[in-house]
Amino acid sequence: MTSSPCSRATTTRPLLVDLEARRPIDVLPGREAETVARWLGGHPEVEIICRDRASAYAEAARAAAPQAVQIADVWHLWNNLTKAVERTLTSHYACIRAGHEATRQPDEETAVPPPDGTLDVNGRPRRIVGRIRERHRRVHELLAQGRSLQGISRDLDLDYYAVRRYAQTPDVDQLLVKVTQRRTLLDDHKPYLYERFTQGCRNASQLFREVRDQGFRGDRTVVNRYIRQLKQGIETASPPPAMPKPRRALRWVMTHPDRLRPHEVIGLKAVRAACPELDTAVEHVRTFATLMHDRRGGDVLDWIEQVHDSDLPSLQQFACGLLHDQDAVIAGLSSTWSSGQVEGQVTRVKLIKRSGYGRAKLDLLRTRILLRT
Repeated sequence: MTSSPCSRATTTRPLLVDLEARRPIDVLPGREAETVARWLGGHPEVEIICRDRASAYAEAARAAAPQAVQIADVWHLWNNLTKAVERTLTSHYACIRAGHEATRQPDEETAVPPPDGTLDVNGRPRRIVGRIRERHRRVHELLAQGRSLQGISRDLDLDYYAVRRYAQTPDVDQLLVKVTQRRTLLDDHKPYLYERFTQGCRNASQLFREVRDQGFRGDRTVVNRYIRQLKQGIETASPPPAMPKPRRALRWVMTHPDRLRPHEVIGLKAVRAACPELDTAVEHVRTFATLMHDRRGGDVLDWIEQVHDSDLPSLQQFACGLLHDQDAVIAGLSSTWSSGQVEGQVTRVKLIKRSGYGRAKLDLLRTRILLRT
């Protein structure tokens, strides 16, 4: 049981799939608990309900199908954990930055400081940075006045979820991390370009061909600009290894250790050494991954206790969510059932919807979805 876009682009409808027959059996008009419970009440033969983490589905299953075993889909569990780890990395990004600066060589102290992510290439303040700071200030001012998130969304003409993100982030610097720490395609090739430049090769076209053969996928003008900076003395030292942005560090943390490349292993080791909390978070992720792989759902309660003993608010919030859905989580981590095939059905539903140019209403779409099976 999951939600799929079955009418307007902003509306999702529950898609019910028979996992044994591998075909859709119904499309409900709404995802409210009452709607789902009404359908389940008319189908007492249901024995297993594999669903995502939506609370409405859990509530409906408990009320209308107490005989059924609820199973929380493992992909959604892993996805929820990923989001919690991303928030953890963002909140501790200052530790990653400090650890990165500490690894620089002593003779690099006189080098040109790394570029300020709040400025553009011409040294002027970036508009997006000022816009984020202003929106964050306005949202928290209105919150202090007692306004609701929906009211703030209307007043500032912002998406509701954007307002919620601003409201849930007390420090604006956490919002600016992804904006100010963006990497470029040339970052991984700058040390090589600097080395070749100091060896006497000043031909930007030649250097572009060399880095292109090494896998650089950017434009020639990017290399030309960097070589011009070297000639003008704007860049006077070999650039240090680029500091990983949160999304890249997140990929290192969530990837199986055996599948990491050598330079990724070094990068993850630096992230773990930068902060004891991040090192603990990595251990929690790997333990949870082992539980999923070995289908040891009964051990998840011990994992939750370990998370509560650590100083990681985002992971603690994730662990509390697991406790609220404890039986379904344990079943999901212990069972072979999952909603994987449902995602394939959702893709097919999107194709059917687009073939009607998005003009068909729910009754016609429901008929086409069910008849096509």
